[in-house]
Amino acid sequence: MKIGDLIKYDKSLSGLHSCLGLVTGFDGQAIVVEWFDQHSIASTTNSSLSETSVELPEFLEVVSENR
Repeated sequence: MKIGDLIKYDKSLSGLHSCLGLVTGFDGQAIVVEWFDQHSIASTTNSSLSETSVELPEFLEVVSENR
């Protein structure tokens, strides 16, 4: 995975497979993701339409690579 890749949770995390995010950085071995799907929009304030989190790469899957 690299910065700019579109990612989602892999199917081992049931219920989160429809979440979509963009890799925005790295924090050691973890990946910084800006989520912008319906779940993250519902949990944020009106001033922000995305949510940022740090995730372990073994639970993520690349949907589309940034070339």
